[in-house]
Amino acid sequence: MSKRSWKVERITVSAIVHSTEDKEKVGEAISTLFPFEFEIFVSEAKGHYGNPIKFLEVPIEDKRKIKEFWNYFIEKLEDRDLLLNLVEDIVDEFGVLHIRVDKQKAYQGRLELSYGGDCIAVKVKLVTYPSKREKFIAAAKELIEKGL
Repeated sequence: MSKRSWKVERITVSAIVHSTEDKEKVGEAISTLFPFEFEIFVSEAKGHYGNPIKFLEVPIEDKRKIKEFWNYFIEKLEDRDLLLNLVEDIVDEFGVLHIRVDKQKAYQGRLELSYGGDCIAVKVKLVTYPSKREKFIAAAKELIEKGL
């Protein structure tokens, strides 16, 4: 069996809590993505019009947790084939796979891709050898198709 020429360095799950939203409910929506206990880091900021917003973030850096999270997430994601078709548009030149999950549907226990701004962001940092966009795209496709 050949060794992969890529790895997942970290995964970050984040969401914005607007002043009209309940932080606990957004936290519950985020929890739909996780098969294990996790800690949410909260920071506060001001929105475009000066409105108060909270930024919720869950970093995952432990190899075992990355694998457990990813395999659970990709299994539960309802539109995995669509994600695969979008790969070239959602992998940046730094090797980050940007996935947007519908926040409202996640709160209801379902994982679907989102196209709007009000979402849960899942950022997967890929490392490839050599570090080229084509390699990042190939790694992302393999990651979605086969898991970790």
